[in-house]
Parts: sequence; structure tokens; C-alpha cells
Amino acid sequence: MKASIIVFSPSGHTLKAAQVFKRELENKNIGVQLINITKNSKYLQSSQAERYLGEELDEHDVLLIGGPVYAGHIEKNILRLIELLPEAGGKYGDLAVPFITYGGVHSSIALEEMGRYLKRKNRQSILGVKIAAEHTLTKTFAKVINGTKPGQLEEKIIADAVDRMISIAGRDDKKTKDAGKSFLYSKLSERILYHIFSQEFFHKKFKDVNIDLQKCLKCKKCIEVCPVNMFDYVDGTVKMVRDKKECILCAECYHECPADAIRNPYMEVARKRLKDGCAELEKEQSAIYPAAGDLF
Repeated sequence: MKASIIVFSPSGHTLKAAQVFKRELENKNIGVQLINITKNSKYLQSSQAERYLGEELDEHDVLLIGGPVYAGHIEKNILRLIELLPEAGGKYGDLAVPFITYGGVHSSIALEEMGRYLKRKNRQSILGVKIAAEHTLTKTFAKVINGTKPGQLEEKIIADAVDRMISIAGRDDKKTKDAGKSFLYSKLSERILYHIFSQEFFHKKFKDVNIDLQKCLKCKKCIEVCPVNMFDYVDGTVKMVRDKKECILCAECYHECPADAIRNPYMEVARKRLKDGCAELEKEQSAIYPAAGDLF
């Protein structure tokens, strides 16, 4: 059995989860390829991303693919990558395990979206996994949401998911069903809301991140941490070099700037929405879908 993992991880938490998946799979003597598209211009900016993916993606029986939840949705760069996946068949198995990380407030329709998109590429989601992680936007709030996560509990959940994945993938009956229906765990009203309103609907009016050049120290930290390569050093100045609509409002630049030179209009909105870090969290923060008793 072979597995490939694709991950987009602006703050490093989804990558940590992916690395735990990789470790647990390798502990079972399963060969694993890990492709991290974070900051990778081949996948995020190139018109040839589909070709690059076709060249880089190894033969596999199971594909694991993960990203963070933004405004109730899976981050758009992961959906775009799923759309670029080669069709299942031949050297690419048709089994998939989508996984998400989020700040514990709500994971909404993120897994459901991934399941639907994977199904369009003729891939069956045999499991879905959600992992609670530090909510990066809350780093400067009165309370950091899930500041210690993912931790030991989340690693245990991933280990359990790997055991179940291997068991399902190893069946001889060839009657594995798609688990996508189990991803519909959010309240119906919430699912309807996020089906109507896209990630871009919630974020687009706040995509006006910019640099106060009077404060900027030219340390290039924002260039280093931006997961989608929004900044570059041009003619002695740090500048935004991509269209602002491509900003994902992760706030990595905002939190890492030592001079407080990054202006991010979404931060105060997030502070109010998340009650300065004291927002009520999703009841079951980390879980595998379907639940163990619901395995088919």
C-alpha cells in the first residue's frame, strides 16, 4: 500500500497534522509522499499547476489531502488543487481521506466541500478527519483559542484514523462506500448559510492588507511568512506584488511583523466575532467521520 499526502498550511498546524499522518503511516510500513503546496509558486501562482501536479504526484492507493477552515469553508487553494488532480485510475487509487484543521469555533461545511470535490474526480472519501488547532488570528487577543493544539489528543485521533484507513483500504470485497454523507454533521441552518455564502463573500471587503512604509524595517519577515507569496522586495522596498484578492487574510504577516507595519482591516472584525478569543467552541472539536460505530 502507498499513500500520498497533499497539504496547504498557512500557519503550520495543518502541516503538523500531515506530518503525524505520515509518521503513523510509515510506522505501519506504508510508503508515503508528502507534497506541501504552502508558498509553492508552482501550485499557487503558475498556470501550469496541473502539469506540475501530474509530474510530482506519485503512485498511490490512498490520497490524503488537508487544509485549514476559513469562514466555514475549506481554504480555496485546496479546492483549486483538488480540481487539478489527475483522475483516479491506473497508478492513482480512488480512495481519499480529506482532513481539516480549525480554531475550534466551527468547521461547518469544509469537510463536506472536500468530499464533493473529490467525488467529482472519481475519488471516494473513506474517512474525514477534523483536527482542532490554534486559531492564528487570536494570537494577540485576550485569549488564544486552542493555543496548545494540535496536541496529544489530536495525534491519537490521527493514529486511530490511520488504523481505520488501512483496514478499509485493505478490504477484499471492493464494496467500499463513499463516506461523504457523514461529513454533513453541522446544523442544517449553518450548512445552508455557507452553501449560499462563499468564503470570498465573507472576506472580500477586508482584503486591503497593506504596509506602512514609514514603520517598515525592511526585515522581509512578511515575505518569509506569507503562505501565498503576496510580498516581495523590489527596488529597496517591501511591496505587495500580487493582486490583493489573492490574500487569504491568514494574518501571518500581521503577527510576525516586528514593527507593527502591517495594516490588516480584518483583525478587528475577527476580534469582535471571536469575542476576543472567548467565543464558544464546537462541541466535538476533533473527530473522525463516520464515527466508529457507523463504519460500513
